[in-house]
Amino acid sequence: MTNRLIRRAAALGAAIVLGGGAALAGASPAQAYGCYYGTADVTSPEGGRGATAAGRLCVNEYGNAWLDTNTNNYIKDLKADGYGARAYIYWNQRYTGAIAFDDTSTSGPAKLSWESGGGTRYLWTELWVCLGYARPEDYTSRCSLVVYAS
Repeated sequence: MTNRLIRRAAALGAAIVLGGGAALAGASPAQAYGCYYGTADVTSPEGGRGATAAGRLCVNEYGNAWLDTNTNNYIKDLKADGYGARAYIYWNQRYTGAIAFDDTSTSGPAKLSWESGGGTRYLWTELWVCLGYARPEDYTSRCSLVVYAS
């Protein structure tokens, strides 16, 4: 299986087990162009919720993607565990980021903002939240898929 298919299967499996709406809604074959909203938490290595994120991700038929600026897109570190929260975007077959960082020394969440720029034929786009220096392509429990669009 390709990495992309593995990520899709993992997201669907997590949605079924955890009841998450973002990945389950995104698994529909009817999903194509438009905007999709999701939230996710990452567990701290010390236990409990370590970070949370929310975002509305949009794609169009021209291969452009962006985080909807009319939505409260954010990442928030929830625990003083030494692992800051970072947000990453998967677009055009590669990861971009961290596009934002938050740790418990800040009073509020960090806002997320991102646009893809030029179009691509690879329309699959994902928003991830990770703790510490973990990255989505590491496939560890310190990252969680927030929302994806295809």
